Amino acid sequence: MNKIKVIFCGTPKIGAGILSTLIEMKNVDVIAVISQPDKMVGRNKVLTPTPVKKVAQENNIRIFQPSKISEIFDELSLLDYDFLVTCAYGQFVPTKILNLAKIDSINVHGSLLPKYRGGAPIQYAIKNGDSKTGISIMKMVKEMDAGGYYIQEEIDIEDKDDAGSLFEKMTLLGSKMIKENLEKIYVGELKLVDQDESKVTFSKNISTEEEKIDWSKSARDIFNHIRSLSPNPIAHTFINDQRYKIKSSRVLNNDELVISTMNIKKVGEIINFDNEGIIVHTSNGLIKILEIQRPGKQMIDAGLYKKNNLNDLKIGDIFK
Repeated sequence: MNKIKVIFCGTPKIGAGILSTLIEMKNVDVIAVISQPDKMVGRNKVLTPTPVKKVAQENNIRIFQPSKISEIFDELSLLDYDFLVTCAYGQFVPTKILNLAKIDSINVHGSLLPKYRGGAPIQYAIKNGDSKTGISIMKMVKEMDAGGYYIQEEIDIEDKDDAGSLFEKMTLLGSKMIKENLEKIYVGELKLVDQDESKVTFSKNISTEEEKIDWSKSARDIFNHIRSLSPNPIAHTFINDQRYKIKSSRVLNNDELVISTMNIKKVGEIINFDNEGIIVHTSNGLIKILEIQRPGKQMIDAGLYKKNNLNDLKIGDIFK
């Protein structure tokens, strides 16, 4: 069999993992890569290539970085390839480009479709307290994430997972699935399964306002919210108009609730400090902040508030 010719579209680390797998496959020839334009990163505004671009450069693969993918339609139409494979590209791909692939245009999507169509499926799975998520290898169509899928596989979400660790797990799963199934799609062994439209949910990109912690929710919901945004962009909250970022937390178990909350009426109120962190009252249960970033400072272990007598926060202060 001739090598399967692929053009890959992707931008972040999970996409770089899928691209690396495609490059390693002996029966695949990655003839070009499409990624988002380089961006200024950090306080020093250093122009930085995307993780996918870095992998392409390391393997001497032709790279396109259009502001809009439609701008390179003419160049793509001159290339001979079997699949357009995408993973976390970050742009809408028009139908005229999807139709250029001789076999199909497919997407490695980070959810068990039809659940969580859209740009933040991994974050939403954690935020909503799901116990499982997975990868769908799906056909790309005009409507966002609406095509049928060739195959799905599940993965567990553990309490110790945050978005960062789950992305790592999903990268490994997606890489395994591409390795095992791309040739099966090529030869027609796998058939499309239509999505159940009655079960569709969406996971739109998370706005800055949605990164803010709502202390009126339960301790469990806040815990899920915080880990869904860790290690980036990180959940935040305010005291006296000062913004604090909170990277990790845990829900206190019943046997740890040694502090009476009978007279506490306000959610977001700091109850105590200990060597592990900062204990905060919620609408249902107590949560302990484990890592926190003060305004203008570095992220620290929240236990340092007690150990080092840091005084910008005190018992009775209320996060809002």
